[in-house]
Amino acid sequence: MERDDFYLRVHYKNKTIRYKLIDPNATLNVLMQNLRHSTDENGKAIFDLPNVDKDGVVVEYFFGKKDENDNFIILNPKIGKTECCLRDYNVKSGDTLEVIMDPIAG
Repeated sequence: MERDDFYLRVHYKNKTIRYKLIDPNATLNVLMQNLRHSTDENGKAIFDLPNVDKDGVVVEYFFGKKDENDNFIILNPKIGKTECCLRDYNVKSGDTLEVIMDPIAG
């Protein structure tokens, strides 16, 4: 492993992977899009993250993590008009993030 490599443990449903980030300074929206399009060595999506749930409701995805007090927080991709990135939430290489599915009310 190179010294500057940045890895996260990413968990969704019953699966956890070690995920290498090319640009850990990218916005959370970009990181989620990259994860949604990531494939394994066989070309299969790493996680099944559909655009709609089983009831046909449109969904979006967020990252979440436990803070230093063991409270679960959602990493909002935007605060006001400001795009957020991992450093805004003090995420470091080796941390574990949860992928959270959120139905969009409509």
